[in-house]
Amino acid sequence: MSEQTKWRPIWLLFFCGCTLALHIGKLPPSLPLLTETFSLRLSQAGSLVATFSILIAITGLLFGTVVARFGYVTFAVIGVALAGVGSIIGATSDSFTVLIFSRAIEGLGWIVAVVAIPSLMARLATPNDTPVVLGIWGAFLPAGAGTMLLLAPFLQSNGDWRLSWWVAAFASVVASVIVLQIGRRHHHLFSPLKQSSTIKPWREIKSPQARGLFLCFFFYSFQFMALTSFLPTVFSTEGDMSLASASRWTALVLLSNTIGNLLAGRLIRRGVAVYKLLCVAAVSLGVMAFITLLPLPVYIRICSAIMFAVMGGLIPGSLFATAPRVACKPATTGILIGLMLQAAGLGQWMGPVLLTQLVEATGLWWTGGLFLMFVALMGAFAAIIGFRSLSAA
Repeated sequence: MSEQTKWRPIWLLFFCGCTLALHIGKLPPSLPLLTETFSLRLSQAGSLVATFSILIAITGLLFGTVVARFGYVTFAVIGVALAGVGSIIGATSDSFTVLIFSRAIEGLGWIVAVVAIPSLMARLATPNDTPVVLGIWGAFLPAGAGTMLLLAPFLQSNGDWRLSWWVAAFASVVASVIVLQIGRRHHHLFSPLKQSSTIKPWREIKSPQARGLFLCFFFYSFQFMALTSFLPTVFSTEGDMSLASASRWTALVLLSNTIGNLLAGRLIRRGVAVYKLLCVAAVSLGVMAFITLLPLPVYIRICSAIMFAVMGGLIPGSLFATAPRVACKPATTGILIGLMLQAAGLGQWMGPVLLTQLVEATGLWWTGGLFLMFVALMGAFAAIIGFRSLSAA
């Protein structure tokens, strides 16, 4: 690790991660326009939304192992660039088949880059600052996706949905050059991450802490995607609010998630036990989700949704900060991050589906809140079982 934390390249790598999140944030506000452009059925629109989650759920651990074995810097560059190339293909697509192919290309690049970049950031930090740095990394998704949600209406008014794709593509192409330059400039720090033929993925994922990483990320992603996917619907249909206003409030909720991510690493560095942090965050998620889905005045629901996001951010921030401590050696951290991504993909895939089925069966949103409280308790239990034996940083 670095003898002194190199904050400039760390923040540049974080920016590169945010460009990856643009590819997730650009889709939801563009769905109505895409549906009109390509005459999509509801199932086809749903497949566009689910592409990333399905890829992550199927390939997270596989790509984590590949990156750990064949090189972090290489795959960080390739991954970010591939996301940009996929976005270019999407921006120029003239059929649904090409569009969904482009999403698959973006998704593959996204996965390998998200596995590789946090390990590079960790190598640029001192051991004392590593939890803070990886907590920062945990904020890449809400920061990038939330920013694109805010920008999308402006971009669409000046160039329809394709302009969002071009902006995301340009950002990722620039980011790939930045990652390449950082890799060359700090190659001596990244040498412990170079390819290894002795990596044994099953050794990494069989520990209680590895199972804790998987389950905690699964339950968090399940709750977060289940609630935030339908916030515009809840705010607009039950809060007497326009869809545009509901979308802006949802973007603010996503951006609020960065606060929890940034706090997590600092709290761990101060000696707060990981399992306590995860338990408090998990229970808070359940309570805030329940309040958000109760038939209360809309300003109360908005406040609870923001608190839901802030407290929720403690979970990925804590888990990313913990992964290097669980890994057997620096070169195998990517395997655990791949495992976490696989859990996230499963949660993002299952959460919205099960929540909507329950709400449709009962006709009441608050029953979904009760269900998410149960999921939250499962997350707290997973944190206790997985991390109670892990000493404070």
